[in-house]
Amino acid sequence: MTIVEIGIKLDKDFDYYDSALKSNGLECVFQTVTHDVYYTNKNLDGLTENEMKKACIRLRNPNEELKEYEAKLLNDGYKKVFDTVKEDYHYCKEGMHNRVQLQIIKDIGLLVYLDNSDYYEFDEETQRIKLIDELNSYGFNINHNTLGLDKLRTLYYGEEMFSKNQNG
Repeated sequence: MTIVEIGIKLDKDFDYYDSALKSNGLECVFQTVTHDVYYTNKNLDGLTENEMKKACIRLRNPNEELKEYEAKLLNDGYKKVFDTVKEDYHYCKEGMHNRVQLQIIKDIGLLVYLDNSDYYEFDEETQRIKLIDELNSYGFNINHNTLGLDKLRTLYYGEEMFSKNQNG
Protein backbone atom coordinates (compact mmCIF):
# COMPACT_ATOMS: atom_id res chain seq x y z
CA MET A 1 0.00 0.00 0.00
CA THR A 2 1.38 3.39 -0.98
CA ILE A 3 0.31 6.45 0.96
CA VAL A 4 -0.10 9.54 -1.19
CA GLU A 5 0.66 12.97 0.21
CA ILE A 6 0.19 15.98 -2.01
CA GLY A 7 2.17 19.18 -1.54
CA ILE A 8 0.93 21.79 -3.98
CA LYS A 9 2.64 25.15 -4.43
CA LEU A 10 0.03 27.90 -4.12
CA ASP A 11 -0.29 31.04 -6.21
CA LYS A 12 -2.04 33.36 -3.74
CA ASP A 13 -0.85 34.59 -0.34
CA PHE A 14 -1.26 32.93 3.05
CA ASP A 15 -4.16 35.18 4.13
CA TYR A 16 -6.21 34.14 1.09
CA TYR A 17 -5.98 30.40 1.91
CA ASP A 18 -6.29 30.94 5.68
CA SER A 19 -9.54 32.79 5.02
CA ALA A 20 -10.78 30.14 2.55
CA LEU A 21 -10.17 27.34 5.05
CA LYS A 22 -11.86 29.24 7.87
CA SER A 23 -14.87 30.12 5.67
CA ASN A 24 -15.27 26.41 4.96
CA GLY A 25 -15.46 25.50 8.64
CA LEU A 26 -11.83 24.62 9.38
CA GLU A 27 -9.89 26.26 12.16
CA CYS A 28 -6.18 26.64 12.74
CA VAL A 29 -5.44 24.22 15.57
CA PHE A 30 -1.63 24.34 15.54
CA GLN A 31 1.12 26.62 14.32
CA THR A 32 4.86 26.62 14.71
CA VAL A 33 8.13 27.60 13.10
CA THR A 34 10.35 24.62 12.37
CA HIS A 35 14.05 24.59 11.51
CA ASP A 36 15.25 21.32 9.97
CA VAL A 37 18.84 20.47 9.08
CA TYR A 38 19.44 17.35 6.97
CA TYR A 39 22.69 15.37 6.83
CA THR A 40 23.63 12.49 4.58
CA ASN A 41 26.57 10.31 3.66
CA LYS A 42 24.90 9.15 0.43
CA ASN A 43 24.67 10.45 -3.12
CA LEU A 44 21.19 11.96 -3.58
CA ASP A 45 21.35 12.22 -7.39
CA GLY A 46 18.31 10.71 -9.07
CA LEU A 47 16.42 9.88 -5.87
CA THR A 48 12.71 10.51 -5.33
CA GLU A 49 11.54 12.89 -2.59
CA ASN A 50 10.88 10.01 -0.18
CA GLU A 51 14.19 8.30 -1.01
CA MET A 52 15.98 11.57 -0.23
CA LYS A 53 14.17 11.82 3.12
CA LYS A 54 15.16 8.25 3.96
CA ALA A 55 18.79 8.85 2.93
CA CYS A 56 19.12 11.72 5.40
CA ILE A 57 19.29 12.22 9.13
CA ARG A 58 17.10 15.18 10.05
CA LEU A 59 17.77 17.33 13.08
CA ARG A 60 14.73 19.39 13.99
CA ASN A 61 15.18 22.77 15.66
CA PRO A 62 18.91 22.29 16.23
CA ASN A 63 20.20 23.84 19.43
CA GLU A 64 23.26 23.75 21.63
CA GLU A 65 22.53 20.20 22.82
CA LEU A 66 22.68 18.96 19.23
CA LYS A 67 25.99 20.65 18.36
CA GLU A 68 27.94 17.64 19.68
CA TYR A 69 25.79 15.26 17.63
CA GLU A 70 26.24 17.45 14.52
CA ALA A 71 30.01 17.38 15.04
CA LYS A 72 29.92 13.57 15.31
CA LEU A 73 27.92 13.31 12.06
CA LEU A 74 30.42 15.52 10.23
CA ASN A 75 33.31 13.53 11.71
CA ASP A 76 31.66 10.28 10.53
CA GLY A 77 31.59 11.45 6.90
CA TYR A 78 28.15 13.03 6.76
CA LYS A 79 27.63 16.39 5.13
CA LYS A 80 24.93 18.98 5.64
CA VAL A 81 22.73 19.00 2.52
CA PHE A 82 19.65 20.98 3.53
CA ASP A 83 18.94 23.71 6.05
CA THR A 84 15.28 24.67 5.93
CA VAL A 85 12.94 26.88 7.92
CA LYS A 86 9.17 26.77 7.58
CA GLU A 87 6.11 28.32 9.17
CA ASP A 88 3.61 25.49 9.62
CA TYR A 89 -0.16 25.93 10.14
CA HIS A 90 -2.55 22.97 10.68
CA TYR A 91 -6.29 23.20 10.01
CA CYS A 92 -9.12 20.80 10.71
CA LYS A 93 -12.76 20.63 11.70
CA GLU A 94 -14.86 18.23 13.71
CA GLY A 95 -15.00 14.78 12.16
CA MET A 96 -11.75 15.12 10.20
CA HIS A 97 -9.11 12.42 10.71
CA ASN A 98 -6.42 14.50 9.07
CA ARG A 99 -5.15 18.05 8.87
CA VAL A 100 -4.69 20.48 6.04
CA GLN A 101 -1.22 22.02 6.40
CA LEU A 102 -0.23 25.39 5.02
CA GLN A 103 3.54 25.78 5.04
CA ILE A 104 5.56 28.86 4.18
CA ILE A 105 8.94 27.37 3.31
CA LYS A 106 11.98 29.64 3.08
CA ASP A 107 13.38 29.82 -0.48
CA ILE A 108 10.37 27.89 -1.87
CA GLY A 109 7.10 29.66 -1.02
CA LEU A 110 3.62 28.70 0.21
CA LEU A 111 2.49 25.08 -0.11
CA VAL A 112 -0.54 23.09 1.02
CA TYR A 113 0.02 19.51 2.20
CA LEU A 114 -2.61 16.82 2.67
CA ASP A 115 -2.88 13.09 3.05
CA ASN A 116 -5.93 11.23 4.35
CA SER A 117 -6.02 7.75 5.91
CA ASP A 118 -9.60 7.37 4.65
CA TYR A 119 -8.12 7.07 1.14
CA TYR A 120 -5.20 4.68 1.82
CA GLU A 121 -7.17 1.68 0.49
CA PHE A 122 -7.27 3.25 -2.98
CA ASP A 123 -4.60 3.20 -5.69
CA GLU A 124 -2.21 6.16 -5.91
CA GLU A 125 -4.04 8.05 -8.66
CA THR A 126 -7.42 7.69 -6.93
CA GLN A 127 -5.91 8.91 -3.62
CA ARG A 128 -4.45 11.90 -5.42
CA ILE A 129 -7.75 12.84 -7.07
CA LYS A 130 -9.63 12.45 -3.77
CA LEU A 131 -7.08 14.64 -1.96
CA ILE A 132 -7.36 17.38 -4.59
CA ASP A 133 -11.16 17.15 -4.48
CA GLU A 134 -11.04 17.45 -0.69
CA LEU A 135 -8.84 20.56 -0.89
CA ASN A 136 -11.15 22.05 -3.50
CA SER A 137 -14.11 21.49 -1.16
CA TYR A 138 -12.28 23.76 1.33
CA GLY A 139 -11.99 26.65 -1.12
CA PHE A 140 -8.91 25.74 -3.15
CA ASN A 141 -8.97 25.65 -6.93
CA ILE A 142 -6.52 22.90 -7.89
CA ASN A 143 -6.61 21.08 -11.21
CA HIS A 144 -6.31 17.27 -11.12
CA ASN A 145 -3.29 17.51 -13.44
CA THR A 146 -1.36 19.82 -11.08
CA LEU A 147 1.80 18.16 -9.82
CA GLY A 148 3.05 18.64 -6.29
CA LEU A 149 6.34 20.34 -5.50
CA ASP A 150 9.07 18.16 -3.98
CA LYS A 151 10.76 20.31 -1.31
CA LEU A 152 14.03 18.42 -0.91
CA ARG A 153 14.52 17.73 -4.61
CA THR A 154 13.83 21.43 -5.32
CA LEU A 155 16.43 22.50 -2.77
CA TYR A 156 18.92 19.88 -3.99
CA TYR A 157 18.71 20.74 -7.69
CA GLY A 158 18.13 24.49 -7.25
CA GLU A 159 15.04 24.46 -9.45
CA GLU A 160 11.43 23.49 -8.84
CA MET A 161 10.98 19.72 -9.05
CA PHE A 162 7.53 18.14 -9.23
CA SER A 163 5.89 14.74 -8.80
CA LYS A 164 2.48 13.20 -8.19
CA ASN A 165 3.30 12.07 -4.64
CA GLN A 166 5.43 13.99 -2.15
CA ASN A 167 5.61 10.77 -0.12
CA GLY A 168 6.79 8.77 -3.15
